[in-house]
Amino acid sequence: MASFFFANKSFYFAILLVFVFSVNLQGQTEKSTLTKIVELKSSSDFNTQNSDYIDLLLELAETNMRSNPDSTAILLKESYDLSIASQYKNGESIALSTYGYYYAERGETDKASEYNKKALEVANTYDLDDAKIAALNNIAIDFHFKGDYATALTKYLEALAVAEKINETRMMSVLSSNIAFLYSYNEDFDSAIIFQEKARQISLEAHNDDLLAVSTLGIAHLHMQKGNLEESERLLTNVIPGLKKQNRKDWLSSAYAGKGDIAVERKNYTKALEWFIKSEKLCDEIDYSIGYAGSYIGLAESYLGLKNLEKAEEYGLKGLEIANRLSLSKSIQLSNLVLSKIYHEKGEDKKAYAYQNEYRLRYEKEADEKFKNGLGVALSKMRFENQKEQLIEKQNKAIAKQKTYVYFAIAALLVATLFLILIYRTNKLQKKYTKNLQAKQEILIQKEAELCESNRTKDKLFSIIAHDLKGPINSFHSLMKMSTSVSISKEQYISLMPKALSGIQGISELLNNLLIWAKTQMDGIVLEPKNIDLHDIAEQSISVLTTLAQKKEISIVNEVPENTISYSDKNHLDVILRNLIGNAIKFTNQKGEIHIKVEDKDDALQLEVVDNGVGMDLETRSNLFKTKYVKSTFGTNNENGSGLGLSICKEMVENNGGKIWVSSVRKQGTTIYFTVPKKSNKIDAV
Repeated sequence: MASFFFANKSFYFAILLVFVFSVNLQGQTEKSTLTKIVELKSSSDFNTQNSDYIDLLLELAETNMRSNPDSTAILLKESYDLSIASQYKNGESIALSTYGYYYAERGETDKASEYNKKALEVANTYDLDDAKIAALNNIAIDFHFKGDYATALTKYLEALAVAEKINETRMMSVLSSNIAFLYSYNEDFDSAIIFQEKARQISLEAHNDDLLAVSTLGIAHLHMQKGNLEESERLLTNVIPGLKKQNRKDWLSSAYAGKGDIAVERKNYTKALEWFIKSEKLCDEIDYSIGYAGSYIGLAESYLGLKNLEKAEEYGLKGLEIANRLSLSKSIQLSNLVLSKIYHEKGEDKKAYAYQNEYRLRYEKEADEKFKNGLGVALSKMRFENQKEQLIEKQNKAIAKQKTYVYFAIAALLVATLFLILIYRTNKLQKKYTKNLQAKQEILIQKEAELCESNRTKDKLFSIIAHDLKGPINSFHSLMKMSTSVSISKEQYISLMPKALSGIQGISELLNNLLIWAKTQMDGIVLEPKNIDLHDIAEQSISVLTTLAQKKEISIVNEVPENTISYSDKNHLDVILRNLIGNAIKFTNQKGEIHIKVEDKDDALQLEVVDNGVGMDLETRSNLFKTKYVKSTFGTNNENGSGLGLSICKEMVENNGGKIWVSSVRKQGTTIYFTVPKKSNKIDAV
């Protein structure tokens, strides 16, 4: 499956998340709500501060949220003012939550967060379960869109516990779907399916067609994530007629976008364009801001596939603008990716690189922080919260016992005064212990993450060492053993020796890199910069590797001009260039070419190691310089390699104040870029 397709479904998924929140009317239409309001007003004892009347106003406000936002604003103000005047706290909290929803729809995330927090505060103060569920769900969605999945999951689960306590089946289904979406973001599809099927079963038992449509859309999305396009398309085809009948234009827009995604994956860009135009048209009808983000990205991808680059650029930029305005982290990432493709096709490589770099930075940040901000940490926090509650309970028992002893000891003296002092001390101790416990929890979470990462790196390195050392050493041992016996002829010995020497050379490279890596891990990288000639450094590295290149008839051309001076650590640059040129030799075919180039940038010198070898795919490029993804690979002549050298290169480049990145096309070649500081006017120490 194409990598863009898997990413592209993320915006479709984000759209569904907001739709789930909007199911607060329990299938009620605007007409039925208006009818109830009219009937209530016609009663002889009608009072505008009646709680039923306020609830109906809130329902009507939410019904008009997308079709008539101005009406929603008026209804919200009236219902909130009436709730305050009548001291109807449930109405006050729900009104605040609906305000949060209203501002979230318009991309005013700070206002949305402010109103949702106020709604939760009122709900907690007056122990209002229904209002608390709505506020927690809204708050979770705010964190979800910002990419803070750990906090989002905590809030969803907290809301789900309240919903299960009062058997609020509608919100149990809503929250299960939202949790499923969260697990899907983190590619835990098994957990996502469990929660989505739970939501579907609740909807079936409650005979709620609205919620059933949401869960069906969610399941269709999960099948797309897993690459089961046929099943996803079947579910979408089945749910679309029902959505049309219910006149749910928001969900229908999402379903059309899903059909467009499938067509893009099948490279049927004409059909994809039709679906995304339908999705955009529905967004126009209800002014659905978040829906536009997905539709625009899909339209950009479709026009790109049809080679209509002007239209593709127009919609790509529109998608990025609305994604930035609404702070949709996934959509921002996807917009940058599709724009990089568009500008590459247009031959505007500078723009293409800028958007590709922004996409890569966001992608790598998401990947690197996935454990810290993902579901694993959220679950760890939940475990620590349980431990904290147990410790506080135990502490409270101990304090209560201590209070009893104190009462017996001083019962005859100033009981009332000492009782107040004891309460004060107890509260102070409790706050202190709670604060200490929270600090320890954060340390444990950090240590757990560091230990897991360290263990993964260690296991990977040991695996590489065991694999890459064992084979060549055993082969060399067998050859030596045979050479001392009569079981091998001189001709056989001569034919086997080059292969054995190649294996030993690979071991030498691995051990050298391991020693460098181990030293950097134990002592850190010691930097001794001075002005050095990059031409000479390149020449030295080439001379060391000339024999290796000659075996494959590969020419290495040093295009770095003489007297190209950089203020860097000479030993570090030597290690970097040897590793990069060695890798280029390894993955370049017989009679290939390698060029060492340099470009003078505004604030640095950019070195390039260019080969016309086998190239690499996107996944390999993304993980190329990361220690935790180190793996043993073989060159075009089955040369051994650990992959550790590139991780060392990254550390040394960054310690010299530079950056390193890669550009590669399969079967065409690879270019490794890295920057180093320019010449310094300081006088080098003798």
